[in-house]
Amino acid sequence: MEITTKQIQQVETYLDKKNFDFIDLKVEVLDHMISDIESFLDKKYSFENAFKITILKWEKHFKETSYFYFGFQYHESKIVVKKAIKMFKPFYFLYLAAYILPVAFLKLVPIKVAEDTASFINGFLVSSASFLLAYLFIIVIKTKLSKVKTTYRFIIKTQYLSVVLLVLGVFLGAVFNDEGEMNAVSTGFTSGGFAVVFICHYFFKKHEEAIKKYKVL
Repeated sequence: MEITTKQIQQVETYLDKKNFDFIDLKVEVLDHMISDIESFLDKKYSFENAFKITILKWEKHFKETSYFYFGFQYHESKIVVKKAIKMFKPFYFLYLAAYILPVAFLKLVPIKVAEDTASFINGFLVSSASFLLAYLFIIVIKTKLSKVKTTYRFIIKTQYLSVVLLVLGVFLGAVFNDEGEMNAVSTGFTSGGFAVVFICHYFFKKHEEAIKKYKVL
């Protein structure tokens, strides 16, 4: 049995009271809740009872939680965090690999170049890092100004502090020292920092695509 437009509005009001306004999830959650209510109506429950039972079922999904992938200081409803984990998991391992693999490789195979070459590469990396930091700043400003919530925006927010790797690797240290030797730790920090910017870029594009898809201004 299908519920009426007025009854659908009651479900939407419930989601509004929960401040559940993630545009990439709200329609999906609304559809699931409506489906649950209709299944109870098919069993001859009244709408009021079906609605109450459905709310009890979904309450746990709206409780705030955190996860180590993002840092325990970042909290959001379970349903958002669950989707964010699923999307971010491959990028988490990319992020770890970007740091660990260069460090492990350079510990096994030290690299040394001419001092002039080392100076050129260090200068190039500083320029690249400056550009990437500026780009990341633009992403931060745009996502904050949009005020539109998506799971992608939540992921981006959790990555802001990770860009410190780029600062540590390029600005507070140097990939190549004065003798032209490649520093394993600085290289790992730099590689990890580049990975963070890539991750933020990827999810920023996903955030913009969601805004266009759901026609939110």
